[in-house]
Amino acid sequence: MNDVMVMLGHWQLDVHQVRERVYRAPTPRERERWHALWLLARGWSAEQVAEALQRDCRTIADWLTDFQDKGPQGMTFEQTGGSPPPSTRPSKRS
Repeated sequence: MNDVMVMLGHWQLDVHQVRERVYRAPTPRERERWHALWLLARGWSAEQVAEALQRDCRTIADWLTDFQDKGPQGMTFEQTGGSPPPSTRPSKRS
């Protein structure tokens, strides 16, 4: 049995719902993670997914671990490094 399918069942998701999340993800990074999960659920190996998405196999494994531990919340993209986003607050005049 496909371990990914067991994980999906644990989080009350099926392959069709994962595919919908690929299309509805708010960022390209999240879309990529859901796409990887969908391919894994369809029987692709982590190596095949990594090659198709041009990612390191360890990255795919990390995404899968995040999903296993946190469910759909684990697929969200969190910005790390780089400059913080610009402030949306109006600047104060001196």
